[in-house]
Amino acid sequence: MAVVLRPWADDDAPALEGLLRTMDDAMVVSAAGILHQRRGRPERGRIADVTAELDGEFAGAGIAGLETMSTTPGAGWALVGVLPERRRQGVGSAIAEELRRHLREIGATRATSFFRWSEEGERWAAARSWERILTGPLIAVDPRTIEASPPPAGTSCLPMSQVDPRAVFESTREAALDEPTPVPHDDFRFDDFLNDWRNPDLDLESSTAVVEDGRVVAFAYLNAVGDRAQHGFTGTVRDRRGRGLATAAKRRTLCTAAARGVTRVTTSNAEENAAMRAINRRLGFEPIGEHVIFGCDL
Repeated sequence: MAVVLRPWADDDAPALEGLLRTMDDAMVVSAAGILHQRRGRPERGRIADVTAELDGEFAGAGIAGLETMSTTPGAGWALVGVLPERRRQGVGSAIAEELRRHLREIGATRATSFFRWSEEGERWAAARSWERILTGPLIAVDPRTIEASPPPAGTSCLPMSQVDPRAVFESTREAALDEPTPVPHDDFRFDDFLNDWRNPDLDLESSTAVVEDGRVVAFAYLNAVGDRAQHGFTGTVRDRRGRGLATAAKRRTLCTAAARGVTRVTTSNAEENAAMRAINRRLGFEPIGEHVIFGCDL
């Protein structure tokens, strides 16, 4: 049977939500969040999306584009997913070839892909010349086990809903420069940040900004759907590190999420990010798997 490829449609969002959760049950995403991100894509990302059908039914999907947070020439990214019952029927290969063609067409020379590790996934990627470049333990905690404590003296922990997004952006942009990534995040723009800020999956009540002397000096983001949540970026500005501010942000985020009905929070950090991994251990996060980033020359 032939694989039929077409662009995503808005009414694919529920199927895409299901696919993403099948690929990684730690992923916290909703159909509404998928639609929001699709409609707010930056044009310079040159993003293409693909839905694959077999016998007229949804079988998998993929998406690819240029890195919009980096000035690195030719840097692209891609993601391919296939429903378990539709694997080994050429669906993933068809999607991957279409995305590779698109990336080459828009000038990408190298692409990366972030996904939940599995033996099957690594074998499939390696057979298509993808190689592992970053690894991070996938960890989880029940936020109801976290005890609240006051933030360091002279600081306050506020819900992001009460903070000017521009102030959070400036601190996030600075901290992002030091995050272990395949390419540096040196082109982080406010318009893109604001689109993420408005994503319905971002829990602005649980997400936390640590404020000192009117400045956001640390932060912790949280996406939440139902009783599951996933940490986004957590960080501290360079001149305030080593004071427990990121820990305070995460602690307040986790306690608030628990009060709002969340029973599991997941996150992952690159092996190289020793400071954040230590914070997560102290808060009681435990391993449940592994996230990996693979790279491929185009």
